[in-house]
Amino acid sequence: MEKRDEVIMMETGKKRILIIEDDEEMRSLLKEFLNEEGYETDSVDNGSEAYRRLVRELFDLIITDIRMPGLSGVDILPGFKKLQPQTPIIVITAFGSEEVHRRALERGADAYLEKPIHLEEFRILLQKMTSPEETK
Repeated sequence: MEKRDEVIMMETGKKRILIIEDDEEMRSLLKEFLNEEGYETDSVDNGSEAYRRLVRELFDLIITDIRMPGLSGVDILPGFKKLQPQTPIIVITAFGSEEVHRRALERGADAYLEKPIHLEEFRILLQKMTSPEETK
């Protein structure tokens, strides 16, 4: 079984976000936007590599595309939640439908966005997902 003491976690004070996106241009745009917003980012282009990263490193947020070669974003959600149940997940897609939305949420996504992403809406969602919960 995995040993949590082997998990690497950066100590920069910045919130860490893992971007899983097979489209290089979109991955680069997301990374640039998130870095400008003050987040530390890491990115991969497929679900298998993302899974390997999540075994070794802790993240404050995961952003994943749905349609990718190999494992889809929806397919890998349960594995992500098993590895890091406390980490919120935002699913993004250019091929949205009510069925895809429902499946993503059922399988562990915390939020769902369709491309093109509206930056102000995205910024608000990021703040909500990476801020500690207020006292209830």
